[in-house]
Amino acid sequence: MRQWTIYLILFLSLFIANCSQQKELITEPAVINWNDLLLKPKTDNDLCKLMQPKEIDDWENIKRDFTTGLVVGFLPEHLSLPRRIAHETYWVNSKVQLSFNWLFWYPEGNETPATLRLFVLMDEHQLDNALPESGFYNDINLKPGDDISIKVRIPPLDPGVHDVIVIGIPYPENSPDLYGSIVVTSRRVTLIAEPTTSPFREIGFTPLPAEGSIRKGDPSMSLELTLKNDGIDVWNWPDPWLHVRTNRSTPFYALTGHEDVTNLDAPSMAPLNESFFTVLLFVDYQQIETVAGQMAFYGRVNSNTAFARIPLEIPPLPEGKHHILVLRIDTPGVPMCILRGAPTERILPNSIYGKLVGIEVLPP
Repeated sequence: MRQWTIYLILFLSLFIANCSQQKELITEPAVINWNDLLLKPKTDNDLCKLMQPKEIDDWENIKRDFTTGLVVGFLPEHLSLPRRIAHETYWVNSKVQLSFNWLFWYPEGNETPATLRLFVLMDEHQLDNALPESGFYNDINLKPGDDISIKVRIPPLDPGVHDVIVIGIPYPENSPDLYGSIVVTSRRVTLIAEPTTSPFREIGFTPLPAEGSIRKGDPSMSLELTLKNDGIDVWNWPDPWLHVRTNRSTPFYALTGHEDVTNLDAPSMAPLNESFFTVLLFVDYQQIETVAGQMAFYGRVNSNTAFARIPLEIPPLPEGKHHILVLRIDTPGVPMCILRGAPTERILPNSIYGKLVGIEVLPP
């Protein structure tokens, strides 16, 4: 009996060790490669179809197609500066200061003014003093008929692939929606600072276990926020403001699922096995860490994932009401001209989703 006990202990030790090693392998961050995107590898010379500056400098014609709503553009201040141009992708020299024009057309058909809170992300980090006014964000007030250009300063870049995303959050003076819904106005471009050796930025994406299953009919979620560690209730519904006391942090969860894009103009092609994304967290429109020491969480999920659960935490806040913004950016680190390839080829996930909720810190 004693010998069987020894064997059992040895078996359990080996089993636990193997499981531990397997778990480490499963949770090890991995970078994106061509196989993950189900695309044929390309060299830098044939990475994307190149364009001439005159093919993208068409702002006046674009404006004519809209009588209501908001039209946004984002272009280099001088189109002759990039060494090469593809769809939303610019090859530039490294270590050089760059400027872009952020364009807004708010047609006369709109009946009321609009306010946007603007900020700029580079490689998933919020830029300080990138906009005309100092600070991490600027506000812009649009009246019907406004045609406005705002200069955006991009700091000198190290060699490699860089994502620049401009974000506008409408009506920041209003209280958050009951469901955390928010319309994110955004434009994303890729800057390839030469010399480069890889078409992708090297990012370690952590695999997330599927908590909801698409095959079982669980609700698919691009991005939702919940206070539950084992549920999917929306934030603090029906009250958009979560009431907390001073000196208390607020744990919550982001629910994120698999994303794919079906191009109806393309031949039938296999769906993606995995999708990749980053999650960013903002308090009062200023970026904070998603986990200790990290300003962005990079995750990947398999094709059966209706939703996975990402733990986040808001640090203690001063008394009063605070806006909590969470963004999900699909497939960071991959040039836009690859994500949005030829019209009859694969389109890869490149959306930006947002959720805006509220915390009200009460007196002690």
